[in-house]
Amino acid sequence: MSKAKAVTKLRIASLLPSTTDICISLGLHKHVVGITHECDFNPSTSSLLRVREANLSSDNQPTKPPLTLTVSHIDPHTSSQAEIDSAVKNSLHNGLSLYNLNDTALTDSKPSVILTQSLCDVCAVARDEVDNEVACNFRPGQCKVISLEPESIEEVVDTFITVAEACGLKERGEELKAKFWNDVSQIQEAVKLSSKKTDGKQPRIMFLEWLDPPYDAGHWIPDMFELSGCTSSLDASQKPTRKSVRINWEQLYESDPDIVLIGCCGFDLKRNMLDTVQAIDKLKLLRAFSEGRIYAADGNLYFARPGPALREGIAILARCAFDDEEEARKALDKLSFLPKEGNGWAKVHFPVEEKKSIPDVEDIVTGDTFFKLHQEACKGNEDFYTDPSTGYNVFTEVAHKKRGKCCGSGCRHCPYNHVNLKDKSMIQQPAFLYEGAENATGDTLFSSLLSIPPNSQIKVLFFSGGKDSYLTIRNLVKQRLQSNRTNNFHLILLTTYDFDTRVIAHQDVHIDTVCRQARHLEIPLLGVPLHRGSGEDYLSRIERGLGAVRSAIPKIKELTLVFGDLHLQHIRQWREKELSKYSLEFPLWNAPYTELMDDLEASGVRVVVSASSQKGIGVGSTFSRTLWKDAMKMGIDGFGEEGEFHSVAEVWATSKEKALGYELL
Repeated sequence: MSKAKAVTKLRIASLLPSTTDICISLGLHKHVVGITHECDFNPSTSSLLRVREANLSSDNQPTKPPLTLTVSHIDPHTSSQAEIDSAVKNSLHNGLSLYNLNDTALTDSKPSVILTQSLCDVCAVARDEVDNEVACNFRPGQCKVISLEPESIEEVVDTFITVAEACGLKERGEELKAKFWNDVSQIQEAVKLSSKKTDGKQPRIMFLEWLDPPYDAGHWIPDMFELSGCTSSLDASQKPTRKSVRINWEQLYESDPDIVLIGCCGFDLKRNMLDTVQAIDKLKLLRAFSEGRIYAADGNLYFARPGPALREGIAILARCAFDDEEEARKALDKLSFLPKEGNGWAKVHFPVEEKKSIPDVEDIVTGDTFFKLHQEACKGNEDFYTDPSTGYNVFTEVAHKKRGKCCGSGCRHCPYNHVNLKDKSMIQQPAFLYEGAENATGDTLFSSLLSIPPNSQIKVLFFSGGKDSYLTIRNLVKQRLQSNRTNNFHLILLTTYDFDTRVIAHQDVHIDTVCRQARHLEIPLLGVPLHRGSGEDYLSRIERGLGAVRSAIPKIKELTLVFGDLHLQHIRQWREKELSKYSLEFPLWNAPYTELMDDLEASGVRVVVSASSQKGIGVGSTFSRTLWKDAMKMGIDGFGEEGEFHSVAEVWATSKEKALGYELL
């Protein structure tokens, strides 16, 4: 390779980690006088693609370390993904940038070339701020600003020439571009050895640029899929733009990827491994999880930066996608530029979960962790506290109230009942999971949340999804009908569940099943997630839930709590003592089991055993008159009132009118 011409007056201010990487690859690092706070500026140990070794150049002389030209208003190393997402959205909504220039450092660095971008205000200093600083602090013609905005992989590689040409060394950029594509062709040759390629099948991959909430791959990464022999698991109709877009977990489950690669923007391998393991409850529902095909990578270096390291990113994609193909795997492992497993990428080995028993709702929230810390932080008017289990900073109610509205990110201490959160599965505070049918047809009997007028009588039924609470709904319907609807109360269902498992205590019923019941019956449903080990007691969570009801309905005339208890005196006494400030109702109290069974059979609703501690009563069995009598022969309560078994009412298989008991009206 011919010796590059000397450059003596070049002074580069690199406002992007990617352009810093490009400068290193072009052998121009000695001319870099300013970098960002995120740059990994260590040319002597960098493994980046290069057109020549820096130590072979006569112009490679020792120089002072480059100045740091940028600052960030958020520390990603001490914040959770949800908190970072919230901060980004808040910043964009208010027209603010998370990054700012240190104008003094920029002036002191005396650059002749400034490398910046106009692609994303979230990821770097905004172009407008750069232009303003140059106009205010530099003479006309003193330095030139080169703004890069590549969206495809081809455009990324072309920026190698753009940067090199701006520095007076276009030929180096052309060499770097050629070497990049030559190395990519080596990846493609290795992939051709796969039997999948022979059969015309491509591994379907889901690349997640963010986990909480999930975002898919954007910009140049879909091009990297193609170059690595993969295809996206998302249908083209779900990806109308090149940008990374937010998806919900249901979309991810429906896409059924063969491989999942987590490479969250700005995070290294260690952080992405940690966050991936913590997302086990979401990821374990995927086929890729059961097949051991979930991987993590250094998303910061190999995917988020539009620079030379995308070569390694393409190789990592191929290595993960063809991990189960021996010939292709061996060929890929021979590539000198593919990072070794554990150094830049790795298969995620999740901890083996012990089967968790479903605790009492009163037990779920015992302990002394973040609840007390949050209270103390709020008393001190602090914006955040450090979570003791993760080390992340968590925004307090104080910080959220300063914002003045729900940001829609599912924050742990949202004081606005998550009103702007689209994916209600992410709620951490009590919130309505279903608000009722606005355009219901026929006789709805119970109003939607938004149509409940002021000064109404509200009954809140503690609803588990099982037969007893379902029969309580039917009893309440009878109350309305027998009074010729003069007893014009409005009904809301309230369900508590474990936040971690999203399962209702004892019932072994998922909260999504209860949402399905509520939608079919068209009755508003309030979800109250209970944080295991939070330190907040059960009654405090219930009070928060009832507070959400009061916030949603103006000027409630009377608030009554309704329970489906049958005859356990100690349970009723506990409720009457702890909830004495409310009016309480027990519609089924001491009702004869024969009457309850008659009503259940009249409903036409199938009830299935969801959990059981009795050998003779299997999970999945239909609760019937026969099972009831068999249970009594076994010497246990025929309705499982002592906790011998629990159930779920499959109301969705019967018409709403029949399920509620007013089909003939």
